[in-house]
Amino acid sequence: MIRLIVPYVHAGGTDKRSRLLARALADELGEPIEVENLTGAVAGHTAIANAAPDGNTLGMITGEIGMMHWHAGVTDLTWRDYTPLAVPFVEAAAVIVRADAPWETLASFLATVRARPLTGSGSPDFGVWKFALDGLLARCGIDRRQLHWLATVSGEEGIERMLEGKADVAPVPMVEAPELIVSGRIRPLATMAETRHPLFPAVPTVREAIGLDWSVAHWRGLVAPAGLSAARRAQLIAALERVRASESFTSACARAGYSLGWRLGETFGEYMEEDDTLFGRLITNTA
Repeated sequence: MIRLIVPYVHAGGTDKRSRLLARALADELGEPIEVENLTGAVAGHTAIANAAPDGNTLGMITGEIGMMHWHAGVTDLTWRDYTPLAVPFVEAAAVIVRADAPWETLASFLATVRARPLTGSGSPDFGVWKFALDGLLARCGIDRRQLHWLATVSGEEGIERMLEGKADVAPVPMVEAPELIVSGRIRPLATMAETRHPLFPAVPTVREAIGLDWSVAHWRGLVAPAGLSAARRAQLIAALERVRASESFTSACARAGYSLGWRLGETFGEYMEEDDTLFGRLITNTA
């Protein structure tokens, strides 16, 4: 039995992707995989790092591993505390507001936050979605103190806080609440992806909306604790290669609107290192 630790809430975006991957990987390995939600980015990432590196405990970590340790007092964990296996999922943030909000465009939203403070929500204080909007404001020459932040444990919770009127904006992926977009309860103003999302082709990119190159990709990747044996690592990566080639897995992701951006083994490790350097520069220079 393999234990797969997910450091986020049950039925949240990371959890749904983790369970989809776990089913496919279990089929390829011929070993059962049990998903365990250990909610709290720091607590969950710590539990994965501290587990025995015997191949019986895996974890679905996120790009927040390259952000958390740059914030004093949060954690000392870095990407080096894990054995990288594969990144299947890469998603972009979007600027999402309530349907009754006064902004029809990203430009009008930015004009407002330039003039008066607004509240965002959708991640912890050290999370990627806060960084995504913070960074956009900074690139537009807007004082980041204009964005107050209501911390949550998930993007979905951030959307809930926005719908309750406790936040003005949730800079989270559109696929975290597609039914709310389709039903017209929330309105995405722009996506922080390099191209438009296939499920939401009417939503412009930031570049299309305001002429600024700004994209923030957030990955979710499968790891083991540092020190995993070469033989077990090779076995797991080979099985993940087969998952990547699986039409059923790819089709299931497409139906759910999940964007894939596979990186395996050392390529994943290099990706984490690059992210860590990038976020360190941005966070320490602009915090």
